[in-house]
Amino acid sequence: MIDEKLLINRARQGNKEAFRELVERTMIMIYRLAYDLTGNRHDAEDLSQEAYLRAYRGLRGFRGDSKWSSWLYRITMNIFYDSSRKS
Repeated sequence: MIDEKLLINRARQGNKEAFRELVERTMIMIYRLAYDLTGNRHDAEDLSQEAYLRAYRGLRGFRGDSKWSSWLYRITMNIFYDSSRKS
């Protein structure tokens, strides 16, 4: 198994396979979180997809102070809270 920090560095350099591996490692956890937050499959899929999109766009800003999964968890929660406030 490739080290998480190495995958993140590769993904920052544009390696799509590295980013895919990061997604696959956290996919179930993020979907379950999204489902718990939204209560339905469709919204959970949308929330999960948005979280990964934001993570991809913000990858250069990830300092590595926390684990990838923790950072992604926080992104998912923030998206949910932001959308809840707008409703």
